[in-house]
Amino acid sequence: MSAHLLRLLFLLIVLSLVNNAFSGELENAIAAGKQEFIHSCSLCHGEDAKGEGRYSSMLTVAVANLTLLKKNNDNHFPFHESYKIIDGRDKIRSHELMNMPSWSERFSSITKDSAQEKFAETIARGKIFELLLYLESIQEE
Repeated sequence: MSAHLLRLLFLLIVLSLVNNAFSGELENAIAAGKQEFIHSCSLCHGEDAKGEGRYSSMLTVAVANLTLLKKNNDNHFPFHESYKIIDGRDKIRSHELMNMPSWSERFSSITKDSAQEKFAETIARGKIFELLLYLESIQEE
């Protein structure tokens, strides 16, 4: 085998290993996002994220079907816009009416009670990111 072919084979093996490592991490992040969704969002949005949670009938504004975000945005998942809404920077009518806290503040305050207080903001961002990865993974075509 030529040296060029060996280098190419080595590169393909390394890329395959890196891809497998990231794939496992992505699956873990999506699973963590699903758990966070069930814990923090499902009462309004439903466990299937279609907007029919236990509390949805008590709201004066229809709860969004979060499985249609991509479909309703020209087949692109609105990652940045969704992040800002969950984070609390963009107020949406249903969240204002319920006086829901900013999820970023909620996640940060939970962390501040632990030994990792100086990383509270980073951990809050991570939770939101995992939540968004989960939401992106359940989009209807």
